[in-house]
Amino acid sequence: MGTMFFCLAAYLVFAYPWLRYIDWMTGNVILSIGVSTVLWILGMAGMRYSFSGPNQRIRYLVVHWVGAGFILASITFIAEFVRLLTNYPDPLIAKWTLILGGCVMIIANLFSHHISIRKMGILSHKVSRTWRLIQLSDVHVGSRQTGYFARVVRKVQKLKPDVVVITGDLIDTSAVGIESLRPLFWLDIPVFFSIGNHELYADMDKVMDMSGKLGLRTLRQQSEEFEEFCITGIDDDPDPNQVSRELPNISRNLDKFNILLYHRPQGWESAIDHGIDLMLSGHTHKGQIFPFNFVVRKYFKRIHGLYSHEGRYFYISPGTGTWGPLMRLGSFNEITLFTIMPKQ
Repeated sequence: MGTMFFCLAAYLVFAYPWLRYIDWMTGNVILSIGVSTVLWILGMAGMRYSFSGPNQRIRYLVVHWVGAGFILASITFIAEFVRLLTNYPDPLIAKWTLILGGCVMIIANLFSHHISIRKMGILSHKVSRTWRLIQLSDVHVGSRQTGYFARVVRKVQKLKPDVVVITGDLIDTSAVGIESLRPLFWLDIPVFFSIGNHELYADMDKVMDMSGKLGLRTLRQQSEEFEEFCITGIDDDPDPNQVSRELPNISRNLDKFNILLYHRPQGWESAIDHGIDLMLSGHTHKGQIFPFNFVVRKYFKRIHGLYSHEGRYFYISPGTGTWGPLMRLGSFNEITLFTIMPKQ
């Protein structure tokens, strides 16, 4: 089933748009099928290699092809309806579909470089003064370069937080070295880190070695107290019961403001039952490129934003970086600032 889905997705992204464009522009069905089939095979081979091969340049090329292909496929679906409902000639539809696709790609690339700051206030009886906490998530150093990460850290410094938490996917490939993460040395405040799925895909021994050298407080099925907070981290897992399975086994001080760092936006109900005041997640990227957010919603009940229930909170970050192509459409890179204040 997984192989079939992979082949179908690869066909829609790599082959389908060009099957239609060549047919609409030339009317040559054999040529359009031949070219699209070759692109389909090359695309699948590139995807396989990009996740297992050592050549970062090939991976960079393939993931941007995926992003461009997704945008073109989405616009081509719309063009299919325009073709059915109007009398415009096929070559004209193909031409304007490609022009529109190019414009959307440029806009998506520009959005991928913008970093927004989202600020939220939370009230709690468990704190005696105002605290400033920043969440970073899904930075994806590897897909993103060190210069981008440096921009993120400089913005964090300007916000003057008391503590920073990173909810997984700080890196997305084992090729990332400690030099790429050096901007973290600029932060002279505690930085707590939980493991995302991409850290698990990479070399975990290397990840743990780098996090130790960088001074990160990496929480793996454990908690640590910091001032008026008890911060818990749980490793990412595809199992939707990961939080309910691991959280009861972690010793925590429930008198403090309890924060749970868990990469995948699942398990909030269990977190509430076990005294978590604020759960922080990421992973979804809010779809990253519209209309992929509709696909993400099929897998996760909540994909972005702040949720509350009887004084307990859950926030899902759209991500601070981008995975794969440098494209965002319908979403923004985000640094999230929580101001946690005493409730009178």
